[in-house]
Amino acid sequence: MAAIILVDDDPAILDALGGRLKLAGYAIETHDDAETFIADADLRKADCVLLDIRMPKHDGMDLLEQLQRRDPALPVIMMTGHGDVDLAVSAIQKGAADFLEKPFLDARLMEAVEKAVAQREAGRAKSTERAELAARMDTLTPREKDVFRELVTGQPNKVIAYNLGCSPRTVEIHRARVMTKMEAKNLADIVRMAMRLGIHNGA
Repeated sequence: MAAIILVDDDPAILDALGGRLKLAGYAIETHDDAETFIADADLRKADCVLLDIRMPKHDGMDLLEQLQRRDPALPVIMMTGHGDVDLAVSAIQKGAADFLEKPFLDARLMEAVEKAVAQREAGRAKSTERAELAARMDTLTPREKDVFRELVTGQPNKVIAYNLGCSPRTVEIHRARVMTKMEAKNLADIVRMAMRLGIHNGA
């Protein structure tokens, strides 16, 4: 069950949004002030935050920046009044996933939330995949890691052997072990894995 955090100083809005999203099958956590939200919210479990752009003591834009620092991958939907559209556009430029102009239609709410939750799930999947690739990378010996980085450059075995100061046959042996340990079917798989691990052109 996806978890949504609602932050708004208007209890009526919290009740209305919370009730609608619960009906849609979401787990809901509400905060009517920024201080409680900052102190108590567990962002690791959240899939999306709906945040009012104007609240007492804390500006929604400041809160957005704090959330970006704490969890850049967490989608934040800004809720705005009629006079805050320019601010909302600025929020998008600063990393917000979307903005809802009050009063907003039910369909618009659900569209924004569903898109944000899908974005969060995709981000978590990428993080899991990267962790799995990093774990495989850790099983390589230092020499196998050298060969892995050389393979990313697309150089033939003879050039790799020259660069590493070994024979082409040795490169072939290490290459086969790299392919097995990284669970790669071909060189294209190795290149994609390297990109996901942040390894580009052998660096």
